[in-house]
Amino acid sequence: MKAPHICFVTTGDIVSIATAKRALGLANHLVDLGWRVSILMEDADENHHRAEMECGPQVQVCYFPWMSGRKEQRWKTQKIRELDPDVLYLCAFVGRNIVASRHRSLKLVEHSELQSTFSNVSWKRRIYYYLTEYYSLRYADGVVNASQYLQTFFRRRSKRMLRPRLPMLYLPYAYNKDVCRVDTGLAQQRFEKSPHHRYFVFMGSLVEDYGAFTMLEAFEEIARQRTDLKLLLLGRGRDYYRVRDYIEQHQLRKVVRMMGYIAEEDIPVYFSLADAFLLPLNDTVKDKARCPSKLYMYLPYKKPVVTCKVGEPYAVLGEKGTYFTPSDSHALAQAILHMAEHEDWTLDIDPEQHEWKARAQQLDEWVRPILKNRQR
Repeated sequence: MKAPHICFVTTGDIVSIATAKRALGLANHLVDLGWRVSILMEDADENHHRAEMECGPQVQVCYFPWMSGRKEQRWKTQKIRELDPDVLYLCAFVGRNIVASRHRSLKLVEHSELQSTFSNVSWKRRIYYYLTEYYSLRYADGVVNASQYLQTFFRRRSKRMLRPRLPMLYLPYAYNKDVCRVDTGLAQQRFEKSPHHRYFVFMGSLVEDYGAFTMLEAFEEIARQRTDLKLLLLGRGRDYYRVRDYIEQHQLRKVVRMMGYIAEEDIPVYFSLADAFLLPLNDTVKDKARCPSKLYMYLPYKKPVVTCKVGEPYAVLGEKGTYFTPSDSHALAQAILHMAEHEDWTLDIDPEQHEWKARAQQLDEWVRPILKNRQR
């Protein structure tokens, strides 16, 4: 029997648009499950690097140069006609990815956030997002939601669109076992850490909306009581220089270190040295709906995750998480100081259930029956 063919449609540079992580994470495991896999990706240096690092030779990666949105749509539609996949997987339902609407393939649309709820965009843009979200339920033959909130949200909307039986799968992000490996030996060689210090690691965009200043204010309070607790910030983002200036102005260099953008292969160096991880969230629809991919990258290291009872982190960690009130720097400081009084810093969660291999099996078991029924 001919192997089914799935084609992932992505857009942009993975450095700034992370939705391609899904395609790269699933690709090899779907090949192992008997699929032919193609990925459409922009011709960017980091895209090449990540694809070469994460995808085996059996995965066909098709690169396209940067071009206008309309030209990108046309290029993708033409390429899809050539590849003729059985399943078309749109990693994000954005203009550049809305392609090949008349192609015979089973069309899967992924939602990983709810852009119509973003408060930092114009009302015209929010209306556009709102209409696009509705159109996705007309375009799609199946919907993949990266959070439980989105799963519930789009089930309700599909009923309003008179498509109550539209197949939907709750499929969060995951981690790559080859990337997120524990390697304390290499870490100790490349990063000097005093045995008396404990490091709290945050990886992600340094922006106010993602709690950058909540963490800084918390460590400013902590530093008044003890300096053995350190904060490592991995990543950049639009508020990178504001964060740097805040550290200078409040004399936090002894307790906060900015490491900048960290290449994927260097993540184990910092994560292996972490004593705990930070994942601040806000009590907003935006944060309830999104699926923070770094949460799953933290899990293999079995260290506490300090976060909020909001959205996916609480769904994954349950009562095994360490929580603080959203957006409350004092509450975060108190949670960290309370942790410092205890010796046992471990997280008792099986990480393998959140590996890409497990997600690929879920997708495979869900989509094959849909594909079979469609081909009858």
